[in-house]
Amino acid sequence: MYHQPRPIRDHPTASPRLGSARGLWRRALAGICLGLAYSWAGTQRAWAATTSPTLPPLNITPNPGGLPGTSTLIHMLGGLQFDAMLAAIAGVIIGAGVWAVSAHSNNYQGSSRGRTAVLASALAALVIGFGPALVHSLFNTGAAAQ
Repeated sequence: MYHQPRPIRDHPTASPRLGSARGLWRRALAGICLGLAYSWAGTQRAWAATTSPTLPPLNITPNPGGLPGTSTLIHMLGGLQFDAMLAAIAGVIIGAGVWAVSAHSNNYQGSSRGRTAVLASALAALVIGFGPALVHSLFNTGAAAQ
């Protein structure tokens, strides 16, 4: 005999019906809270428009010689980037090997994992190489938005 599912209205986690008193009070309370929030936000916006002083713009530019140890930090980041590239290359090589051996032995799961490793390692190499240029271009975009 097949199990017959219970109707939705009898389900223990079903929400109250639209006509029930509990549902009506919840909707009314939610509407009141939403109205109060909108009116408070409008009051705050109007108050901020009349009382906020205008601040002079800040001109902050990067200074590579501003702190001691900056050259050491740049040197360490270059070494970290090189090590990450070595790990990405190893991931591509190992993933390609797993992909090839698994595909040759008709192991679909291993082949899929090897392909995923190759793609993830290639994407990691792209991010590692493009990361500094991306951060620099985003910084320039943010500085131009002043």
